[in-house]
Amino acid sequence: MKKIILPLMALLCGISCADNRPERDVTVAVVADLHFDLPPETDQYYHVRALNRLEGQFRVDPAKTGGIDMGVVEHLDGVTVAGDMFDKALPVIHDMYFSRYTRGEGDKQIHYDVYPGYGNHDIDPFSQDSVRNIEGRMLNLRLLDSLLQQKLSEGKILNLHPESRSYSWNVGDVHFIQAHRYSGDTGYCESNMKWLAEDLTKYASEGNPVVYIQHYGFDEWALGWWTEEEREALFDVLDRYNLAAFLVGHTHEPSIQKYRSHKIYQVNNAWPDEDGKGSFAVVRLKGDNIVIATCRWTDGEGNYEVVGPYYSKSLKR
Repeated sequence: MKKIILPLMALLCGISCADNRPERDVTVAVVADLHFDLPPETDQYYHVRALNRLEGQFRVDPAKTGGIDMGVVEHLDGVTVAGDMFDKALPVIHDMYFSRYTRGEGDKQIHYDVYPGYGNHDIDPFSQDSVRNIEGRMLNLRLLDSLLQQKLSEGKILNLHPESRSYSWNVGDVHFIQAHRYSGDTGYCESNMKWLAEDLTKYASEGNPVVYIQHYGFDEWALGWWTEEEREALFDVLDRYNLAAFLVGHTHEPSIQKYRSHKIYQVNNAWPDEDGKGSFAVVRLKGDNIVIATCRWTDGEGNYEVVGPYYSKSLKR
């Protein structure tokens, strides 16, 4: 009799636990192309002040998302960088970054955990000088190694590929992947593709949403920075899973591109230029939907406006 009752109790418990799980509600901000440079600093803290005011204020108009209403963001689960944190590799520039993007309580200091990501300027900070470039690359990589080892020790990331520095983490059942310039990159390391496939098998095989971040994108200019073979290999892996969003930086303007059947959300840079003021993406997964919009700051006091491009998608498979 026990052999029948125990499996039945386990089954009922499983159903009950599933029914009692809280609704998915995950929000992260994705910034890109910060390009911290030599002093004097100008407007690098504008992003930080706006990021610190998302909670309790940020809301996307459902008329812009096909009627999907996510409501007001009540909790921000972190900030991740889609590459090009630094314009050059110098200790004084690293110090400026730390003053803004180390979690703390300062007025011009981020109040949330930050998940770093490197782009071409971080990996090749002095591309016209081969000797200085390698020295600068090693300086930047040592900094990244330090940041990631700290996050590992604190349990804030799940899985790290030491050679490429690609890594992953979870917020609830949402699986995030940071691949730096792009998956398959062998320009400064061995390829992370085997690591990526194994990571997704381990952490995303149950159909839970995957949010993937890298630097290089899919607009006409960005396609010249990595090959079609590399893009095909990446999506041959990602297409097996519930890819909720793919976010990139690099091109310094917000847009949505398309590859295979997926929309690629391109994040703007951090300072005002030809296309307007600096901005970043806010990614919210709630229940069975995801919505992404751009948050564009309007001044240096933390004020901002919600603008396109708008992205929405069902997470049901």
